This record gives sequence, C-alpha cells and structure tokens, in this order.
Amino acid sequence: MKAFLIILFFTVIAGTTAQAQDPIQTLTIDQAVDIALKENRNLAAARMQVEEARGRLKQAGLYPNPDLESSFGFDTIFANDGERNFTAGINQPIPLSGRIGAQKEVANVNVNLTLSDIANSERLLVQNVRRTFIELLAIEEQLNLQETLTNLNSELRKGIEAGIKEGLASQQDLNAVAIALQQTRQEKVVLTALGKSKIYQINNLMGKPPGFKFTPLGKLDYESLKDLNDYSVGTAFSQRPDLRFAGLDIERAKADLKLAKALRYDDITAGVFYENDRLVFDSSGGQITDNDQLIGFKLTIPIPIFDRKQGLIAEARSRENRAEENFRALKLTISQEVSDALNRVTTLSELLGTYQTGILRTAEDNVKLVEDGFKQIRVQEGF
Repeated sequence: MKAFLIILFFTVIAGTTAQAQDPIQTLTIDQAVDIALKENRNLAAARMQVEEARGRLKQAGLYPNPDLESSFGFDTIFANDGERNFTAGINQPIPLSGRIGAQKEVANVNVNLTLSDIANSERLLVQNVRRTFIELLAIEEQLNLQETLTNLNSELRKGIEAGIKEGLASQQDLNAVAIALQQTRQEKVVLTALGKSKIYQINNLMGKPPGFKFTPLGKLDYESLKDLNDYSVGTAFSQRPDLRFAGLDIERAKADLKLAKALRYDDITAGVFYENDRLVFDSSGGQITDNDQLIGFKLTIPIPIFDRKQGLIAEARSRENRAEENFRALKLTISQEVSDALNRVTTLSELLGTYQTGILRTAEDNVKLVEDGFKQIRVQEGF
C-alpha cells in the first residue's frame, strides 16, 4: 500500500510538472507576432551577426603592428678572431594610400547591410506568422461551418426518417443525406488535422516546441478596403527593407572598388635600427680591435610595377554593375507585387460586396426557410 502511494505521488507530481511546462493559453495574432519577434531561433541567430559585423568594423580601423627585428653574427667557425656583429631595429608599416579608411567604409556598410537584412527577416517572419495564423482562423471557421452542416444534416435525416414513415420521403433521400453527413464528418477530420499542422508551424515561427498548446483568438473580418492611398509603389519603395539592402549592396560594391584601388599601393615601412660591430685587424704589433656603434634609419617603399590589383579592381567594378542590376530588378519586382496586390484587393472587394449583399444574404434566408420548414414538420409529427 505504501509503495502504491509513493508511485501515485510521483505520478501526480510528474503530471503537475508537465502541465506547468506545457500550459494552454490563448493567443491573438498580434501576440503571436510579438512572441515570434522575440523568440524565433533563426532571427535570434541572425541578430548575432550584427555584433560580428561591428567587430569587423573595429578590426578594420586598427593601425598595423610594428615589427621588431634583430640579428647577431660571429666568426667562431671561421677565422675565430673574435669578430661579431649585432643589429636591432623596429619597423612600422605606414599606410599612405587610404587603405584603412577604405576598409572602415566597407565594414561600416556591412554593418548597415546586416541590420537591413535582419529587418527584412523580421518582415518575412511577421508575414509568415500572420498568414499562418489567418489560415488557422479560417480553418476554425470552416470547422464551425462543418459543425453547423452536421447538425443540419442530422436534423434533415430525422425529418426524412419521419417522412418515410408517412410516405412523404424515400430511402434514396435518406441515403443522400447520410452520404452528405458522412462527408461532412470526414471534412471535419481533415480540417482538424490541417489545424494542428498550422499550430505546429506557428509554434516553430514563435520558437516554441511542438507540444506548446494555445487557443487562437480572433475573428476574420470580411470587410472591403475603401482607402488604398497608403498602399502604393512609392510607399513600398520607401519601406521595403529588402530594397534598402539592395541599395546598400551597391554602396558596398563602391566601397570595395575604392578599397581595391587603395590596395594598389602597399604600405611603406619606416624603421630605426642600432648596430654594433666588433672588428679585428692584424698588424705588425698584433691584433687591433675596433668597436663601431651605429644608429640609423631605413625606409622601404614597394614599387607597384607588375601587381597593381588589376584583377581585384575589375572584379569590384563587375560586382558594382551586378548590384545595380539587382537593385533595378528588385524595384521592378516590387512594383509588380504591389500592382498585383492592389488589383486583387480591388477586384475581391467588389466581389465581397456582392457576396455580402446578395449571395450570402440569400443563402442565409434559404437556410432559415429550411430550418423553419423542418421545425414545422417536427411539430406536426409530434417530435
């Protein structure tokens, strides 16, 4: 008995813990978007690229390190007269071609590119969350409709069964309603599976595990848009982060070209050195030792005769041309997307108005007439 109580205790505790980790909550579409923007794993990883780009910007502005050099020579294995030589110096590369400034410009554009890319990722994420959530709400409404159809078909079947007894209906009518009822139930099963699939997709977008449960809140509003002035090609051009990214890509190509030109001339190197020479001379009176100490300066200037970064410059120019073509292509794509969306919204708004004032109202009247008719039959038959 004691062992049973212990097992029961841990079972209850485990169930309570699992329930605490997997709560069922209600979510609106705006709440789902907020959670996705904060907790989406791919977006979180992309945001880390900003610090990487800023690190590269910091590195691009650093001055080159100096070089320390030294040498020591002696004649021990040759004449072994005690001659020796020691030299120590320090050399500092000096960029005079504007290379560091060009590197910083490229790195700074890369930071802005990263920020623009993240903004576009956020736009696409919000778009995916909203679309999937709306699809889920549509499925919920379809399930409600199927439930209504199920109830209507059930009522209709009862009415036909009563009509068969009175000779007012046939078995064929009953079979047709039974088939329709079965189809409605099968459609509910399919819609339920689709709804779960949409929930899994939303959980993934929100950075939640598959077992995260929520109840979608919201209602689809079928309302035609009256004012479309805010939805224009010009507005899209000014707000689309992917177009800003394409524009920044042109800036980066220009900065790369500037850097390639700066790299034609390598850094010059200026240095200072100290030299100590001990020389030994033979004379009639014996060996004479001479110690010389020197301090000097040196300058190394590379001569760009063969390698003037011709290939790098040509590559950068081609990249700039490609970036400009991509920018123009994206502007054309955005123009077509906006025009297509406005055309569809305008057309569907007109259809929606006709549907709401004509077809939907007539269908609702027909359903009401059918319901009233069956109610009268059931009253007359004593059901």
